[in-house]
Amino acid sequence: MEARARFNALALPPLLLISIIALIVLALLLASLEAFSKLGLGVYLGNRWSPYEDVYGGFAAIYGSLVVTAIAVGLAMPLALSMAVFSNEFSPRWLRPVLVNVGDLIASFPAVLFGLWGLLSLAPLLKGTLFSWLYGQLGWIPLFSTRPYGPSYLLASLVLAIMITPFASSLIREAYAQAPRAMVEGVYALGLGKWEAIRVTLAYTRAQVLGGLALALGRAMGETVAVAMTVGGAFNVSASLLAPGLTIPALIVNQFGSSYYPSLQASALFSLALLLFLLGLGLLTLFKRILGGGGGAG
Repeated sequence: MEARARFNALALPPLLLISIIALIVLALLLASLEAFSKLGLGVYLGNRWSPYEDVYGGFAAIYGSLVVTAIAVGLAMPLALSMAVFSNEFSPRWLRPVLVNVGDLIASFPAVLFGLWGLLSLAPLLKGTLFSWLYGQLGWIPLFSTRPYGPSYLLASLVLAIMITPFASSLIREAYAQAPRAMVEGVYALGLGKWEAIRVTLAYTRAQVLGGLALALGRAMGETVAVAMTVGGAFNVSASLLAPGLTIPALIVNQFGSSYYPSLQASALFSLALLLFLLGLGLLTLFKRILGGGGGAG
């Protein structure tokens, strides 16, 4: 009887968590039914958002979410790997705890601080330097064909990359530090150097690297405040990274306060939130399959 009671007590939290997730999905689905019935796939494929005409198509926000997330993760993962390797292999003993504490401190900053910093400090700085150079020298390329004015896909991606790097780095750093010493010494015994040992260690910790990537993707895709403040808020689909745009969380936070529930506008916003959840779930499932298919350490 006592063992049964302990089992029930241990099983309750995961069951409660699963129930909460199921209720969230159900609530989003029910709130999205009006948009699906009246707009169909147009709520995802349409590119007009007009509350005055009761027309809602969120393709621009979906496009912006994918672009900003991809760039941010593409920038953050090399930084996270570099920080993990440097702190374990090259940094002086006294510097390592400093790097760890600074990374943890950055990870604890509220998103609104990153948003304010990106909008008020980083945007004016990059507008007159990097963004202007990209437009002036590479403006003939569609990726940089828009005259910069500050908030843009690229600015939001840079701010987001800085935000998510500590999350991925902390996981990779700790996994790297736990690599078997005998394995590293075996590399040196074969006459190989430090860089070969680093490559072997990174290969051993590939599961944690993928885990860090999944963590960064989830954090990036769901970020709202910092991205909403730096992406520009323009309902726009552009190949240029210097153009202002929009993401799903930014659209929701900007529009939900002016909508009323129940309404078609609110239902369209809920349908976009449902898509965001499904995208995150799909990515997590993909990484689980990769890890289960041989991506683990060993």
